[in-house]
Amino acid sequence: MALDIKLIEAFAVIVRTGSLTKAEAMTGISKSTLSRHLLRLEQDLGVELVERSSRRVVPTEAGKAFYIRCEALLLEMSGRLERARAEVQELNNGVKGRLCILAENHFTTTFVCYVTRQFLTRYSNVVCELYAAGLPHSPRVEDADCYICSEAPDLPNVIAKPVGRLSYGLYASPIYARRQGLPSDPKELVRHERIALRESESAGQVMLHSQQTSQPYISRSIIETNDYWVMKTFCVDGLGIALLPDFFVQPEIRHGSLIPVLQDWKPEMQRIFCAYHRQRYGSKKLKSFIDLVTQSIVDIPTFNNYVASSATVLPKAPSE
Repeated sequence: MALDIKLIEAFAVIVRTGSLTKAEAMTGISKSTLSRHLLRLEQDLGVELVERSSRRVVPTEAGKAFYIRCEALLLEMSGRLERARAEVQELNNGVKGRLCILAENHFTTTFVCYVTRQFLTRYSNVVCELYAAGLPHSPRVEDADCYICSEAPDLPNVIAKPVGRLSYGLYASPIYARRQGLPSDPKELVRHERIALRESESAGQVMLHSQQTSQPYISRSIIETNDYWVMKTFCVDGLGIALLPDFFVQPEIRHGSLIPVLQDWKPEMQRIFCAYHRQRYGSKKLKSFIDLVTQSIVDIPTFNNYVASSATVLPKAPSE
């Protein structure tokens, strides 16, 4: 039968002080309670541990042997508890532990990898787990420490903190422009092929805005996907025009594998969120990561260096 630790602690302090009165003064536990704990321990062991008198409590031979073991046990337990306390404080302060980050696919290599690298330079003892959302082995939103997304999840006890806004634009490849030409007005988009992001039915019609007016984005969808990387790949390959986050296509713009379409017409900017479980926000490492995301979002176009290159980048036409 396992011994109750409070009985062992009572016995040790009684022997250590030599009296119930002194033990009471040291612990704040009444003499009657200490006496009951001592009696209960003797009953559990089936051994008399102390000789009682009106003034002193003296351990028996068995009590002395047991006291030595108890002190060693309590000292070891105290050390382990102290180490556990320090570890818990370190985890809470962000010094060590794990941080599970979930992100929509187009944010992973383009933005979240950068933020994670910066985070690890400050907290090298934290192990970061970075998952792209929607894959078979990705964690659920409520199981991740932080979810970086463009649409706030509607989940109990999950808070979505806005950390910035993203601009979007229309893009095509040079091969598409050579083959089909490019529209000079949003009304001409109806004659062009569209690479579309599959959206929910409640998303509604996308509107394009200029400084003076607005027009609906209407064109003929030839490809639909739920992945921005797929959209960009087909766009680079010349299959159609795609509405993409501006930051997401900066490498291709610099490389020449994509070109802007109708630059003066833009949809509404979209928010970007860090979603987290309410109870986890007390962690310093999570707060620090979200703060770093917020600080970095303004420079998001500069972090993406992965170019989707293609043979569809045409050489300049020879002069006639």
